[in-house]
Amino acid sequence: MTLDCQKCGKPTKVPSSSLKPSGEEAPKISELQRQLKENESQRTEITGYINQLSIQLHRWQLRLQTLNERREKLQAELGSISASNAE
Repeated sequence: MTLDCQKCGKPTKVPSSSLKPSGEEAPKISELQRQLKENESQRTEITGYINQLSIQLHRWQLRLQTLNERREKLQAELGSISASNAE
């Protein structure tokens, strides 16, 4: 099984247990491993969503910056024309 390291985030192979559980422990360990795998799958899915939204946010921020620069340019041009007409 491979999980992301909690410190660095890199995929890290988790060694399988050398002890073979017996009796009541076997189903519990199996269930915990299943839940761990499901949890990791959901974490990966959510991380993907966050990355997609981060990219979209960055695009909107760039668009807003472009519009702000355009507004400043248009206001400067308007001010220049108004000053010329006042003379």
